[in-house]
Amino acid sequence: MKNLFKIGLLALTMAILTTSCDKTDVDTIIVNNTPDTVDFNPLVSKMQFFSNDTLNISCVAIPFPVDFLKQSGSVVSVNDTTDLSAALMNGDSLIDFVYPVQVYVNGISKTIQNIQELATEVAFCDTTILSCADLEAHVLLFYNGLNIFTINRYPYTINYPVQIEVNGQLIVLNQDSDYLPAIGGNPMQPDSASLVYPIVIEQFGQTITLNDDLDVCNFYSTLDENCSNKPGHIQFFFNEGAGTVLTCAYFVNYPVQGTLNGTNVVFQSLSDYTTLLETDPSVYNGLSLTFPVSAEKFQSGQTLIFNSDADICQFLTTCN
Repeated sequence: MKNLFKIGLLALTMAILTTSCDKTDVDTIIVNNTPDTVDFNPLVSKMQFFSNDTLNISCVAIPFPVDFLKQSGSVVSVNDTTDLSAALMNGDSLIDFVYPVQVYVNGISKTIQNIQELATEVAFCDTTILSCADLEAHVLLFYNGLNIFTINRYPYTINYPVQIEVNGQLIVLNQDSDYLPAIGGNPMQPDSASLVYPIVIEQFGQTITLNDDLDVCNFYSTLDENCSNKPGHIQFFFNEGAGTVLTCAYFVNYPVQGTLNGTNVVFQSLSDYTTLLETDPSVYNGLSLTFPVSAEKFQSGQTLIFNSDADICQFLTTCN
């Protein structure tokens, strides 16, 4: 899904760059108050939000509060994800950001003056693929685990204490909040550091031991692997909600039935599912959803019907 998303988003941003280069187009987007003639910035529909700190478009992170231009020509300021959800559900659509916008691109602060600059940054994000060789192991492990400039759809917990060596000094981390101070306090300019192995993490009720940087790299690659490599129930439940791209966001219709090792189970809420997953390691491979299952799309209210794991994977692959 990631590669298809990148290809599609690159095409989208290149279209913006080629069709919106006339200054009058930018002026129309920003100041035109006539609802029939306003232009919609397609990147607005690509927003993701996972926390109350930022919203994201690929590697571009936009801190709250954020001002948006609405279809009517008015401006709304959103201070957190609750405000943003309310604004998105309002009949007066959000059509663009109000420029200039202060953003972070891969952690580097930048000021975006117009739609073209935003499209350029997003296009750059999606033609620049970071590999494990580009980042230190501690960044791969902690930035994704703690959602620092990332949106990790498949959360995991790190079993503390963890030791990390920074500038020749051995530092013991006892909780998540100890990490950023240990690497200098500024996530945009982290100090070089080495992890002390083994490190134990837990995900989906499974315990995973990381013995070296390569193990961290291999685990990191599973966070964005093809959806067919994960069970359908993982894909169905963990892609629910506002953390996905808005064109993909949906909310599961409960109750959801399944079969676990031959026994029928019923989930009345997401917490029912995650509690079982975290307490019973057999759930990851042993649970099968009882189809059909359904969900409601966030923006349109459309009902999605899935009749198989393959249906779930196909939707997640094509919805961007």
